[in-house]
Amino acid sequence: MNIKLFQILLLLFSLLSAPVCQSSINVVDSSGKMLSLDQPARKIISLAPNITELLFAIGAGKFVVGAAEFSDFPPKARLITRVGGFQTFDFEKIITLKPDLVIAWQSGTPLTNIEKLKKLGIPVFVTEAHKLEDIPVLLNKLARLTDTRTQAQKTISIYNQHLTRLRQQSNNKKQVSVFYQIWQQPLMTINAKHMINQIINACGGVNVFADMTLLSGTVGIEDVLLNNPDVIIINDNGDRFRSWASKWKKWKQLKAVQANNIFSVTPDIISRHSPRILSGADEVCAILDKVR
Repeated sequence: MNIKLFQILLLLFSLLSAPVCQSSINVVDSSGKMLSLDQPARKIISLAPNITELLFAIGAGKFVVGAAEFSDFPPKARLITRVGGFQTFDFEKIITLKPDLVIAWQSGTPLTNIEKLKKLGIPVFVTEAHKLEDIPVLLNKLARLTDTRTQAQKTISIYNQHLTRLRQQSNNKKQVSVFYQIWQQPLMTINAKHMINQIINACGGVNVFADMTLLSGTVGIEDVLLNNPDVIIINDNGDRFRSWASKWKKWKQLKAVQANNIFSVTPDIISRHSPRILSGADEVCAILDKVR
């Protein structure tokens, strides 16, 4: 056999018999940084309850080996090892769990903690949702990191259909002015950039403090009296709701008080940026329909 031909055949054989390398997974996170993984994540730590919910929603809950406190939905999430709260983490426990991915919450996880994790050589993916439409985007990105795109697409489809239906149902309905209370002392509410404000708008409501400077900030009783909302919605449905609602009773000049339009919503559902937020939106829409 010709030597050159033999060399060519030998080269072809070596190429055909070489193992096929899986291409890396490259996804840009909410901070604008590219994260690259050699293979789908299989040992994940979630640093916020909403992130834990996002992972379970795409079928990646079985890969979560550690989670932040209050990660309680779905019920299986309560069994996951705890690695700390929103601000403080047990780095020794995180290292012991040997994660191949940590998922952080941009507005909730301190940047110093994110940087410390990166210095330990742990891949960190940062998430943030500012709009209702951002949640499907996050679901898709997490699905790429975990190779769970089939389940994610089902969840995304259901979410988008729910959001479209919710908005269509509120078309042409009478607008209702809303004071959304997130705290009592000091009295706090939200502005137009808050995701709950988008829910109020989607349900045909108008946030009376939409033009407030801060995403969530303090207001005075006088400010509420001046705006005189049709309804007061309190971000709690337990003892706090009963206590806070009773304090409004003395302000009988308020339309919301006169009509007994003081309602509660389930805080975990409406405050967590996960697919369940639309269940919170359903609660708000039902309240505004009652007011109408």
